[in-house]
Amino acid sequence: MPKVDDKKERLIPAGTEDSAAYGGGPVDLDTCRPVVGGGGTRASPAAASNHRAQAVEMQRLKLMSKRSQGEQMISQLSNRSRSSTRANNNNTQKKSTGGPARKTQVEQLLTSDDESYVYEEKKGHKLFFFLCDTKRAVLILSTLNFFLLALTMARNFKNAKANGVAFDISNEFTKKFVTHACSLFVDCTTILGAMWYSVMIVAVGFSFDIYQLVVSSMSAAQNWVDDPEYITTVGVLAALNVMNLYALGAFMWEVHKGVLTQETYQKREKYSCCCEC
Repeated sequence: MPKVDDKKERLIPAGTEDSAAYGGGPVDLDTCRPVVGGGGTRASPAAASNHRAQAVEMQRLKLMSKRSQGEQMISQLSNRSRSSTRANNNNTQKKSTGGPARKTQVEQLLTSDDESYVYEEKKGHKLFFFLCDTKRAVLILSTLNFFLLALTMARNFKNAKANGVAFDISNEFTKKFVTHACSLFVDCTTILGAMWYSVMIVAVGFSFDIYQLVVSSMSAAQNWVDDPEYITTVGVLAALNVMNLYALGAFMWEVHKGVLTQETYQKREKYSCCCEC
């Protein structure tokens, strides 16, 4: 009689229901199927039922083991994906804090129509305490002075041409024309200095306005005429020079102290009593 493996094979008695189901041969406990070509002593129905239950339990344990392994693999893949995402986010954040990236981010913030950032209370000075901010004042007064000087130069040139006055450094017309031309150039640089928040460039315009105010005052005192139109003209020009000096001085002080910068102007220092432009 051939030997039977106790772990693998058991015999089912012939003539029973179990024997009819499995063909009367030995049964593989792992697969719950009869072993072909087996023989040996036949087991009792209770033992055969117990063997089948053990085989079913082993199959269930194998299935649970495979399922657990699959869940572990899915968990590992998920953790790797999360780690990769975090690394990419960290690299992106490091790159975004660099010089050019930071500059681009600030420019987008300043030029964007989305005003999602929080406005702060204004800390800088207002022209005459209610009109506008100092940057806006410098831009408006410098532009106004530029156009007034351009009109004055055009009118003087037309009168000189009509009177036959030539360009000569010795005559008064040429001296005024050169002075006005220099003033136009300084006004243009002052406007650029205000847009760039440059104290040095605006200081050039401040110094030139002081020079013009002193020279104009001396000239008016020497050539004083008791004429209402002359007095009005001198008074208006002097007032414009004083206002321009006031705006330039306040602007330079705020930029020097760090109150007025490119970042703070949009969210805090920008102000106008009549418009939001």
